[in-house]
Amino acid sequence: MYSVSFKLAGRSRRSSYKTDKGAYKAIYNYLKANPTASAIFYTPEGMPEAFAELEQVPYTPKVTTSEFNRKWPNLRRQAFELYGNACSCCGASPSTGAIMHVDHIKPRSKYPELALELSNLQILCEQCNLGKSNISEVDWRQPQPSCAGEKS
Repeated sequence: MYSVSFKLAGRSRRSSYKTDKGAYKAIYNYLKANPTASAIFYTPEGMPEAFAELEQVPYTPKVTTSEFNRKWPNLRRQAFELYGNACSCCGASPSTGAIMHVDHIKPRSKYPELALELSNLQILCEQCNLGKSNISEVDWRQPQPSCAGEKS
C-alpha cells in the first residue's frame, strides 16, 4: 500500500493508494490545484519522497478526447501558420492538388502526452502522412535526403 501526506497552510491529511501510479496522479492533481502545497510519498519498501513542485512529480496526465477536440482546431491553424501549406516531406501543396494534413511526428498512439505540443507537429500531404502512419518518427521539417512519397 502506498500513502501520501498532503500539506497546505500548516494543515495536512493522509491518503492511501493501491498503486504508485495512483499516488503520483493524486500528488500531481493536488499540486496542480494547490501550487503552494507539498506532498510526501511513502512506499512500503522505500524512503519517503517529498514533492513541492508539479514538475517534480513523475506523472504525465493523458490528454482527454474532449480536451484534444477543443484545442486541436487552434493548434492545427498555428501549425499551418508556422510551417506553411506545403508537405515537409515531398513539397506537394494544394496548388499541385495535394490534400494537406497536420501530422504528429511522435504519434499520438505512442506519445499521448505530446498530442497538443506544437513542436511535435509537421505539415505533410495526405500520401506522405498515410505512408508514415504511426510507425515512423521522422521529423521532415528538417532537410532530408529524399522521401519515398516524392512527387514528380
